[in-house]
Amino acid sequence: MAITCILLATPEFAIPTAQALLQSPAVTLIGVLTRPDEPVGRKQVRTPPPMAVWATEHQLSLRQPQAKGELAAVMRELQPDVAVVVAYGKLIPPDALAVPRFGYVNVHPSLLPKYRGPSPMHAAIANGDTETGISIMCLDAEMDHGPILAQQVVPLTDTMTRLQLERLLATCGAELLLRTLPAYVNGQCTPMSQDDARATYCKLLTRADGQLDWRVPATSIERKVRAYEGWPGTWCLAPNGKRLKILRLRMGTATREAPGTLVMDDASIAVAAGDGRSLWLDLVQPEGGVVMEGVAFARGLHRTDVLRLM
Repeated sequence: MAITCILLATPEFAIPTAQALLQSPAVTLIGVLTRPDEPVGRKQVRTPPPMAVWATEHQLSLRQPQAKGELAAVMRELQPDVAVVVAYGKLIPPDALAVPRFGYVNVHPSLLPKYRGPSPMHAAIANGDTETGISIMCLDAEMDHGPILAQQVVPLTDTMTRLQLERLLATCGAELLLRTLPAYVNGQCTPMSQDDARATYCKLLTRADGQLDWRVPATSIERKVRAYEGWPGTWCLAPNGKRLKILRLRMGTATREAPGTLVMDDASIAVAAGDGRSLWLDLVQPEGGVVMEGVAFARGLHRTDVLRLM
């Protein structure tokens, strides 16, 4: 008999899991719960999250609980065997945790207990990790704290960006969940408690976190640009005092220039970092402007200009 399941998820990262649940003969997906529509863009147009769009396209029951107690009420109404959580974006309250017979199974993009929290993929790249992975775990009242059902290690290359890693882990997570969920429900998978003494945490990122500091080592800056690709993005202040988005850069050569100094010629533009190394600026976007190559941006600057953080 198929497992009845509700999916609690919000971003595009969850779509491979949603597709896998919908197509699995072992699971009957009876509904999707996601976050409420939110204002997006300069005009603040209320926009449904990606999982709401997906659920509507597939004609699934869609709920977007807002009020206190509403999530538990929906769960009691639908009575799933299990709830699957993928980047839902909120802690599940105790009254809702108690409803499904087999609880809540979460797909988390790190090797727990490392990187509990909302930005584990950003943290893995920014910290220069050589591997990360997926954890399938049972939720409890604490953030990313519950026992682990399965894990899969994924290698991290030194050129991988956050969006590339997100696509990879989204697919790996969906596959690992579908291998794990039936075994768990049938009592063939033993949950293993996490070692809280080894736990590390990552925070909810804001746009301000994307500001670059040219005084730190070049490798740290290069990793941060790859790690913060998409959201929150990375930026600095250009010589005219306006924000300059740094979309892509790469390690350069040795330099004696002070951190933040632009090193330019007719074919390239680099920025000095804090450890005597420079970084080639490959792709940037001036405030209010279009995405352009670094050399195109350099043509509008004086050779003595300095990028400064203010």
